[in-house]
Amino acid sequence: MIKFLIVAYRKNLSLTIPVVILSMTVMKIIGGCAENYGRLQRSEEVDKIFKDYQVLSDHNYYYVGPEGRPDAIMGIQNEYTLETTQWTQFNASDNTLKKWVDTINFYHNTGVRYYPYGFFILDPAGSRLGIWYSIWDWTTVMMKDDRRIQVFPPAKKDFFEDGDELDKMEND
Repeated sequence: MIKFLIVAYRKNLSLTIPVVILSMTVMKIIGGCAENYGRLQRSEEVDKIFKDYQVLSDHNYYYVGPEGRPDAIMGIQNEYTLETTQWTQFNASDNTLKKWVDTINFYHNTGVRYYPYGFFILDPAGSRLGIWYSIWDWTTVMMKDDRRIQVFPPAKKDFFEDGDELDKMEND
């Protein structure tokens, strides 16, 4: 891009200024969009929390997917409000968390080569918003403002999109 600007400057100064302004505007838009998005970070600590069925009292718990076999379970710190129509809040202090963690582990460990794991849910600055447990390790985390967040359901990979996993299962 810099080389282009130097050539443009040498050929026509009147073209250079609009190109520089346009480039700066595009970069600001791209950078501005990115500053509202968080991410997942794989964590042995979170993995252990879920596998030990530990309920964090300062988190509200949600699941997404079928009630009998959720695709993901997450806990969001109480100081944040989750804006969602897709996640369902549940009482993790009863036996539900244990049942669903066991279900995710059993279902996904019987034939499919993807295993559940724990992740921290982080804001754009890397601060912890909550915890996540699923075989799916990718989602969109969006900060709506300082205390309101949106976490989308996991982006799921088709297990048999190229036939590899199906072939491996049949050959095992």
